Amino acid sequence: MPKDGSRLSSPAATPAQAAVALAVDHSDALVGGTRRDLLELAAASRHEILAHGEVLPMALAWRVGTAHHYRGEYPLALAWFEAAAGDAAATPVDRARFLAGHASVLWAQGHADGGRELADLAMAVAEESGDEGALGAAWVANGLVHAHAGDRSANLLAYEKALAHAERAGDALTVVRVRNNLGSRHVEAGRFRQALDELDLAVAVAEDHPVGLASAMVSVNRAEALLGLGRLDEAVGEIAIATEQFRRAQAAHLLAFALLLEGDAHRVRGNATRAHAKYREAVERAEAADNAQVLGPALAGLAETVVADDPAAARAHAKRALDQPHTVGDVVSLRAAGWIALAQGDLEGAEVLATRALAEAGRRDQLAELADALELRALIRWTTNGDVHAALGQLAEAADAWREVGSAIRCAINRMVTARLSGDRGAEAAGRQALDALGVRADADRIAGPLHVLGPAAAPAVAIRTFGTFAVSVGGTTVPTSSWPSRKSRQLVQVLAARRGRPMNRDALADLLWPGVEDTSGRLSVALSTARAVLDPGREHDADRYLAADRSHARLDPTTVSIDIVEFERIARAGIEAARTGSADAVPLLQAAASLHPAPFLADETQVDDWAGATAAEMGRLAVDVKRALAGQLVTAGETERAVGWLMAVLADDPYDEPTHLDLVRVLAGARRHGEARRAHRAYVARMAELEIDPTPYPRASSIK
Repeated sequence: MPKDGSRLSSPAATPAQAAVALAVDHSDALVGGTRRDLLELAAASRHEILAHGEVLPMALAWRVGTAHHYRGEYPLALAWFEAAAGDAAATPVDRARFLAGHASVLWAQGHADGGRELADLAMAVAEESGDEGALGAAWVANGLVHAHAGDRSANLLAYEKALAHAERAGDALTVVRVRNNLGSRHVEAGRFRQALDELDLAVAVAEDHPVGLASAMVSVNRAEALLGLGRLDEAVGEIAIATEQFRRAQAAHLLAFALLLEGDAHRVRGNATRAHAKYREAVERAEAADNAQVLGPALAGLAETVVADDPAAARAHAKRALDQPHTVGDVVSLRAAGWIALAQGDLEGAEVLATRALAEAGRRDQLAELADALELRALIRWTTNGDVHAALGQLAEAADAWREVGSAIRCAINRMVTARLSGDRGAEAAGRQALDALGVRADADRIAGPLHVLGPAAAPAVAIRTFGTFAVSVGGTTVPTSSWPSRKSRQLVQVLAARRGRPMNRDALADLLWPGVEDTSGRLSVALSTARAVLDPGREHDADRYLAADRSHARLDPTTVSIDIVEFERIARAGIEAARTGSADAVPLLQAAASLHPAPFLADETQVDDWAGATAAEMGRLAVDVKRALAGQLVTAGETERAVGWLMAVLADDPYDEPTHLDLVRVLAGARRHGEARRAHRAYVARMAELEIDPTPYPRASSIK
């Protein structure tokens, strides 16, 4: 039974008539995709209709099929459309909506030819009906078909017509869908600021009308636009908003979109392992739903993030990405495969892929992808024959494109590449500092792309990474997990890294490594010797150079070993103190500290003990303090855009931080971003309700400064 108490059928109606009546009465709620109770009733009614010998009505099928489409349940949606294809009694309006919905599902699955034919039929029937809502739906379907073909002019015309018809019909859901598609169109073209402007219009409509899961997809596209601009923390905040809506609606298949963007966010930051995990899960969900929008890009991301650790897997993922059907072109897969070919020395293959990517990106007016392909072509030429002059020319063209796109991160990377080819070490160092300030990890070169081709900068003799994926590098080369002679020696280094250079009593260290075991002195000596051999495989230095030990204590020496947790704590505390005293160094110090804590301590380790959890919690609190202080500095300086990103980053770590919630609402409202401010206030109210705390009302205009 629906939430309002209405029933599926009545004694006077056939099963088909009763089901259609229910669907029409609850059309907006049903089509929006958030009412699982209505979908369950519709599924039951379908069985009853067919058992009664009736034809499944198109009036029911297009509404339920569209709901499943919005939920990312494409096979279910397709089943509804296919089952009702024989309804000869449907009105022209229902038939047009049915054909348009069927075409849209086929597009989402990458089946363009079938979608094109149905979209043409939908247009003919909609024009015959003269119904504004039907015409709006038909133009949407035609717009999707043109997007697949790369005909951007026809695509734009179709969306403009769809929007006009939907607005005249009062069809808020289609209005939001079209605005969202127009925003997505800007994202594909690399016009990220225009995308946000368009998506703000969608948010405004969604504020005043129930549009179901279409609202969550607006957050997905906002996140993609923010990622393109390098506003990573704001993007993560939008992903969190979409994810929460998907989970609340139990729309598990739509999580593939959020997972893809989470992978993208980690990839842009240089978090290869965490990006790989998100891409892998996105692939699994996309395969389960036959989601062509996600599958190809997620496979491309998988390929890019394993290029350093598993070259064979990178090639296999790239090939699969290229083999997938696509919805808006395969430029992402082409350029990913090109970077991987270049990284693995297949210069001829890389040249072919770069040429194809340039042609397709140009044809589709995808400026960001064009810039990436230009950099790929430049580095292929440089690697092949050392033609620095030609490479610098193409890098300059790419730089112009990145500036037009507005991507601060890619502009900095372009400067680094240009500086390396020009031999300008100062400019290369400045580019690296810019990436640090933008939150990009120093080891982002593990991921396929320009930085991977350049390779790492001069590396310390021994470096230990503890945030996210634990890794030890010797002379710039990561020690594979399989190269550790014992798990205990590896764990010993983790424990001592957490001590941050402070000596640890040998008995306490042994108790952590072998809890409950007596007489472990011999085992500990072996583990210490093994760890020393890993840190200094050539035995080139004194035994205590990196890992010092005597009869009572052991410690890592932070003066000879670069340990990320040591650097993070040092710079974080300096930044917080600088903020407290009003020093001009506060913002750069805090930015540098934030970039050093990309993930919790040992977050990707499968087996960790309580001691690691305590360290992770301590460093996590310090990281939140850094972000909170940085946000405060930026708010004070009037740098709204950057402040919003860091405020959202604080809330991603601590969603119940009431002062930060209120700061975010105030800053957004003060910047006249009222739709976002109201949405942020609703999120705040929901969190306070979970704690049974009365929320502060939305600020009056006079209180916003």
